[in-house]
Amino acid sequence: MSKPEPNILKLAKQGNPKAIATIINKQLDPKGIIAQVDLKDECLRILIESVELPEKASIVEYFRRSFISLGAASIKSVQIYGKRPGEVFFDWHELFDLVEPPEQELLRMAKSGDIQSITILINQCLKAQGIIAKINFKDNCLRVMLEAQEAINQQLIVPILINELEKLTIESINKLIVYGKQTHEDFPGWHQEINYNLLTNNSGKIVESLALVSINKTEVKDMINVSLSQIENIDSVKLSNYLYYEFLKTRIYEPLSVRLKAEEEENKIHQIVNAFNISTLEEDIKLSIRQIEKQIVKTLEDNFYLTLDKNQVETIFYDICNYRFSSLKNAIKQMDKSIQEVLNFDFPEETNELKAFFKGTVEAAVDGLTGRIKYTEVIVGSVIGNFIVPGLGGVIGGAVGGWLAGKKEEKNMEEILNKYDTARNRLNEEFNILIRNCYEEISNLINNLYKIHLIKYQDFVQSEELNRQGIESRKIKNLIEAIHCYDKAVSLNPHYYGAWCNKGWALVLLGKHEEAIDTYDEAIKINNKFTIALENKIMVLEYHLKQYETALLLCDNAISQGCNTFNILYSKGFSLYKLKEYQEAIKVCDTAISIYSSSPDIYLCFIQKAACMIWMGDSELALENLKEAITLNPEDSQEVIRVSPSFDSLRNDERFIGLMESSVGLDYSNLKKLLAENKWREADIETAKLMCLAVTNHDKRLNIIVKDARAYTELNNERIVKIPAIDLNTLDKLWLNYSEGKFGFSVQKEIYQSLGGTKEFNGEIRDKFGVSVGWRTLNKDNNYLWRNSDYFHYFLDIDIALRGHLPSCLWAGINDVLFEENRRDRLITLFYHLEASSIGNISKQ
Repeated sequence: MSKPEPNILKLAKQGNPKAIATIINKQLDPKGIIAQVDLKDECLRILIESVELPEKASIVEYFRRSFISLGAASIKSVQIYGKRPGEVFFDWHELFDLVEPPEQELLRMAKSGDIQSITILINQCLKAQGIIAKINFKDNCLRVMLEAQEAINQQLIVPILINELEKLTIESINKLIVYGKQTHEDFPGWHQEINYNLLTNNSGKIVESLALVSINKTEVKDMINVSLSQIENIDSVKLSNYLYYEFLKTRIYEPLSVRLKAEEEENKIHQIVNAFNISTLEEDIKLSIRQIEKQIVKTLEDNFYLTLDKNQVETIFYDICNYRFSSLKNAIKQMDKSIQEVLNFDFPEETNELKAFFKGTVEAAVDGLTGRIKYTEVIVGSVIGNFIVPGLGGVIGGAVGGWLAGKKEEKNMEEILNKYDTARNRLNEEFNILIRNCYEEISNLINNLYKIHLIKYQDFVQSEELNRQGIESRKIKNLIEAIHCYDKAVSLNPHYYGAWCNKGWALVLLGKHEEAIDTYDEAIKINNKFTIALENKIMVLEYHLKQYETALLLCDNAISQGCNTFNILYSKGFSLYKLKEYQEAIKVCDTAISIYSSSPDIYLCFIQKAACMIWMGDSELALENLKEAITLNPEDSQEVIRVSPSFDSLRNDERFIGLMESSVGLDYSNLKKLLAENKWREADIETAKLMCLAVTNHDKRLNIIVKDARAYTELNNERIVKIPAIDLNTLDKLWLNYSEGKFGFSVQKEIYQSLGGTKEFNGEIRDKFGVSVGWRTLNKDNNYLWRNSDYFHYFLDIDIALRGHLPSCLWAGINDVLFEENRRDRLITLFYHLEASSIGNISKQ
């Protein structure tokens, strides 16, 4: 029955026949039914009259449910008479008691097709097996979702379920679908469909059951209070984070997520911007909103026992899609226009920095969309939407200058990049506004219905900003301020597990390892699927607390639960290595290599295998694995190998020395031979070739496309700084060693700086430097001239050669007149590349 007026309802609950008659007639009069009511000896008697009497069973069940719900203590039974107007005799009559044993009421309700009652009985039946059932009924199909901590035995449980349903003799189910899943899994492990005529339900209405726990017979009377108590116990912080991050934000940003992943797979700028697929973005966003509209009601019912009005939800999202979408639509148009300008521009050189700009990300700032998250950069929470990295705009000025110095094309490129950056930022802002609208509207709806106060949208934004500030403070080593920012972030959003994790890393850097473990545990408690916190915790146990057994136990436990990330596997191998279980460590490394062959950190597994093999006495295999590691990631591999005491026994091995001399696969044996034979001219030419080749190999390895053919025989300022530090150091050391300290880049740098040379060009110092190293000499007319390589002192005895005379500047180009007008700053660039690479302290050399 619809809800009556409060005063009439109060009288009806007291058993007042007139009040009851008023309520009944208000409900039945539109159907042409008139009712008379009186009360005698605790029996309510009802006479209904109608030209077309309703079916006895349906009207009796209607009254039974109505009076049970009414709860009038003075009414113990109900007698109903049905007849047509003017007739003396009754067509039918029925008497039923309102007080019956709870188990009988439950059984009767289940047999009538009440889904909540069926759910309670099924849960009672399966309680011993530790299984919880959720049931849904639609279009004569009964769907049963079975959940348990352990895998459910399909062959055992399905027959039990069918047997229990057969006892109920329900009449209109013609199909039964049973799903079995483990509690921690998102998808069922199995399902079974059974064509079965069990009951007939003509209503065709969807009825949802939210009974998630088994209820025994004594609890039946409390059925009505179950959902209320569940709502009262809802964790509003958990609900807020689920709604904001897991449900709304991930779905609304899905169109961007797909596009960013597509961009990551491309290596040319035009292909990158094309992969963004701007033409379908608007429709994809609206599709995401429609999916949210369809899913949110059931999702909140299933996870938090909240029932939202579908009409209100539809109204909210209709308003968002039709009246609040114009600004986002304009942002998409602006982005489309900027992409077309990029596609119409021919970029002179496609560097990693420029490609990173167009991909909307840089390697160190991982946004969760690329799949790579380093221990040292855990950025979680706001990152799903922040595909614009703060400060990335600096790439525009820094990365471009020097390619086209002073040319018109530089201004055009800078303008295009600025427009693209502005359009992308605006698009990001509009996505945030869309998130805000959706979150605030649903929050208000939940608050109005259930008086549950969710975290404010602005508090989410502020906590994310505080987390970002913490990361920036940590980068500049202001760890106390970083921790202060993280603490403020979690005070606004206590379930911000990313901020908890970042705080843990700051504590690690402060040396507070036990506190860091506690902080990581807090992040894991909030989200046990947040593997980064677990990985960081294991790392602290291994590298700082030396608790290898505990770390190994955590790794095994994670792997047993299906969490075999690269970092977990690598940590397991490391702990086994430290526990001297070398064979087992190698097996784990091989597993990681087979699963994560494309991981940028896979080189670490080859280094770990090599370390195990050293301790097992197999230096040949150790060298093979080191070579593989260096091939995959030269710079990082060589840095790890250089500082690791595990490889001390190999440091005098020529093969090991060769592996450590180049990060781009160069062979320095010919240069060594020429220098050893004092063939200075040939060695100078070989050095220039090796320097150009080092940069070329560097570009190839990073898939950088260089269109200027001169780049392969000439190093300008932009390409000089690409010479890998390891190779530059090797070249310098070889010249130093074979010239007894007279020749080498570091010698030249020391002379230049001793004359007062800086990064700024100075003609007077340039000339003094030329005289000091013998590149600028007096001719027969007593005028100073700059030599080219044909007139260098290649054939002089080393004892009388000027210090710093070699190597020459052949690497600056075929026409090697030193300090030619357009090249005079290149040697200065080389000197400060040496400085940046920590090369050039002669006393240490």
